[in-house]
Amino acid sequence: MKTHIHIRPATKEQASEIATLIMLAMNHDCCKNFAGPHHSLEDFHAMMTQLVETEHSQYSYRNALVATTSRGVLAGICVGYDGGDLQQLRQAFFDAARQHLGQDFEGMDDETQTGEFYLDSLAVKPEFRQQGIAGQLLRAMINAHGDDQPVGLLVDQGNPKAEKLYQRLGFRYVGDAEWGGHAMRHLQYPVKCAWARADELSEKYHDEEWGVPLHDEQRHYMFLLMESMSCGLSWQMMLQRREIFRRCFANFDAHVVAKFTEADVERIMGTEGMIRSRRKIEGMITNARAFVKVAQEFGSFDNYIWSFTEGRSLLYRSHADQWVTLNELSDRVALDLKRRGFCYVGSTIIYSHLQAIGIINDHRPGCFRYAELAQGCTMVDD
Repeated sequence: MKTHIHIRPATKEQASEIATLIMLAMNHDCCKNFAGPHHSLEDFHAMMTQLVETEHSQYSYRNALVATTSRGVLAGICVGYDGGDLQQLRQAFFDAARQHLGQDFEGMDDETQTGEFYLDSLAVKPEFRQQGIAGQLLRAMINAHGDDQPVGLLVDQGNPKAEKLYQRLGFRYVGDAEWGGHAMRHLQYPVKCAWARADELSEKYHDEEWGVPLHDEQRHYMFLLMESMSCGLSWQMMLQRREIFRRCFANFDAHVVAKFTEADVERIMGTEGMIRSRRKIEGMITNARAFVKVAQEFGSFDNYIWSFTEGRSLLYRSHADQWVTLNELSDRVALDLKRRGFCYVGSTIIYSHLQAIGIINDHRPGCFRYAELAQGCTMVDD
């Protein structure tokens, strides 16, 4: 049974448990190395507890988020800090190691550097694993600190399972590193549009599809259908039901959908997981017929939709500091689509469609996709 988890800032009173979990993240051999030949793991734990209680330490409770159950049981922790503060924060560890363990670690390699928010430690108690708690902690840290700089971490090269978890959450390999005598891989979660961090499905859509110039007829109809179906609903729901739409609407082949009959409407209405709005389903068939007519007139729907910008992807200067939901271009396109027999194509729906197919690049300026896509864009004033 999955445990209901709360993610919240750590408190000083949780220092001992947090220290235990940091040591779990470090692994046994690393902790033994830090403790040295003349001290026990209990000695090292006492030192780490003191460092968690300390205000200015890389392991401070102030740098930690904890996952707790509804009964207040601590299930996991994540510790992170600005990479530019590493030298200052780590001095407390060096001083404590000399005082309590007789160890000098001043020559230790840097795990991170200025320019990233570094996730130092992530651990979940064994009895709470396989419940997505590590992912929840990572997402919470990313949402709290990932707006202005990438979030980085090191993962042991001998732990591919952990690396898969990080990659599934959007982390990318950026280079090799070494820490504590172990070969490590340096991963980073890049800065991206805030809405993309809501869930894995939205993130994948943002990273791979949103804003990429599109010139494929079936995908044009797919996005137009999904945008039109989303009227009054969330885009996340559309992404979740994309494969259901694909089955219902002939793999998004507008020429086939244009020939659908009342029997097809009934079939779609009875499909499990489908949005059961007869008006919308009938509207998608209407749009397929209009889509085919436009394609016949212009040679393709692609030729038609890109003709509004003369084939250019647009980057609006004014959109950098505000979230826009419609503009003069979407007004013009929506009006023309309605004139041609399309339905569920208001200006807001069409603005989203133009974003999706890459006619408008509305990635935030700090987002890694902004720079990747901006090279092919024309900068314009709204």
